[in-house]
Amino acid sequence: MKPFSFVTRHKKASVITVGLLVVIGVPVALLARPKQPEFVTALAERGDIVQTVEAVGTVTSERDLELKFPLTGIIASVTVKEGDVVKAGQALAQLRSGNYAAAVGIQSASLQSALADLRKLEEGTRPEDIAIAEAQVANKRAALQVAQASLENAKKDLGQAQEQLRILGLEANTALAGQVETARTTIATQLVTGETALSVLEDVMGKTVVQDALVRSLGGEDREVRALRQAALTAIQSARQRSLAAQDHLASLAALSEALDALHKSGTALDQLFSLLIRAPETTYYTSAVREEYKNVIAAQRSAVQAALAAVSTAQSNLQSASATYDTRIGTARSTISASEGAQRRAEADILTYQTALQAQEADLALKRAGTRPTDIDAARARVRQAQASLAQAQSNYADTILRSPVDGTVTHVNVKVGESAPVTDPAVTVLGQSPFRIEMHVSEVDVPKLAKTQSGAIELDSFPGVSYRLRVNEIERSPRNVDGVSKYRVKLDFVHPHDEFRIGMTGDVTVTTGERRDVVFVPGRAVLTNDGAKVVRILRKGKAVEQAVTTGMEGQSGDVEITSGLEGGETVVILEK
Repeated sequence: MKPFSFVTRHKKASVITVGLLVVIGVPVALLARPKQPEFVTALAERGDIVQTVEAVGTVTSERDLELKFPLTGIIASVTVKEGDVVKAGQALAQLRSGNYAAAVGIQSASLQSALADLRKLEEGTRPEDIAIAEAQVANKRAALQVAQASLENAKKDLGQAQEQLRILGLEANTALAGQVETARTTIATQLVTGETALSVLEDVMGKTVVQDALVRSLGGEDREVRALRQAALTAIQSARQRSLAAQDHLASLAALSEALDALHKSGTALDQLFSLLIRAPETTYYTSAVREEYKNVIAAQRSAVQAALAAVSTAQSNLQSASATYDTRIGTARSTISASEGAQRRAEADILTYQTALQAQEADLALKRAGTRPTDIDAARARVRQAQASLAQAQSNYADTILRSPVDGTVTHVNVKVGESAPVTDPAVTVLGQSPFRIEMHVSEVDVPKLAKTQSGAIELDSFPGVSYRLRVNEIERSPRNVDGVSKYRVKLDFVHPHDEFRIGMTGDVTVTTGERRDVVFVPGRAVLTNDGAKVVRILRKGKAVEQAVTTGMEGQSGDVEITSGLEGGETVVILEK
């Protein structure tokens, strides 16, 4: 009773409360209820479908010929003008052809030469040719024998010259033995003088007084003197070894020269020290008297070295004078040996040359005696064919300098003038022939597999609206080309009936019928799905979409797809689920 009493007492509040409950509760209940899916559907129909390929077509003509020179060159002549009627094969223009004409002449001469060689081989070797070859072989043999005789003479002369040189050497060694021994003794004696002088130099530099003066005042220039002394000692030792090893006057002269060099180095070291002693300033210990004492010591050694140099130089002059006569004779003998060796080398080279020439001549004679082989004739025939091909190429190049009309027609454009360069990329003359008009269109790689020759089509040209002209597919290119950045294939179509009212470049919409199916089941293309590689269609049954496996066939012009199995027609298929 209490709720009822409350409602009775508060009618207005109760009405508002109920209203709020209805307004809020109903939407909440609706939202809480499970949502039902919505479908966009279509019927699986039975009927006819047609497949087409559509593209923009352009009127062209095989008779609209843009004629180009296959070669680059300078225009020599132009024999037609715009509007001229020409015949097939008529010359329209020509390039300068001097080089090409010359090439034809050269290749023609080469062909004649190859034919002459072939005829010569086919005729065989004449007796006169064999006789000439035999004479040439005899000539080469005689030349070889002369070269061999020259080689023997050169060897004999060389042996005699070498023997003469040996005798002169023995004679010189015997006659100059005393001079050689004197030179050896002089070298040994004077080198000792040099060593003594260097030893005295070392003693002086070792004195404390001298060492102190040099180090303090001359900043270590004594090190240079010590280096010169060491170089002189090394040179003296080398000269002594060479002198002991010398067995003849030539070796002794070399030892004397080396001894002179060693003594010169010793003198240089003494001179350097003498200069240092003079330049060193006096000190408490290095007095004037001390300086003069050591200067005199070094000066005495310098004099001794100079005397040694004079003695060695005299011994060298004496030995040179005594050996001058023998040196001249020995030089003459050596020149004779060199000349004999040169004659021997020339004779050996001549022998090799004549042996090679003789072998070649004998082989040639053997070939002439054996006669012509079939392989030689085959090779000559091959050379003839090669010459014929080269001539044909030269003639073709020459023919390419003349631009000829391939068909009967009318000249529409002349794009070159005499004296201009004719590039191979631009047309020189344009001719309109008498062949029929055609349609060209470009189709995508998706549509091109649907097309085949002889398929029927039609075009409605923009210039003739409302008129459909029948076409037939004639040519489908196998390779794509770039059209506005897209890979497409060019297709050429012929008109079923000739038309003279068209103009090249007219465009219109082309439709080619590529397939037709009658009395088949078909559904919209969007209804066909792919599930795990299989084609399925969702059928609406009792408000639910159920997948049904199907097999598809041809795709129609409006996007419908043929169903060859899986549907009977009349089923409601799902296109889209919202």
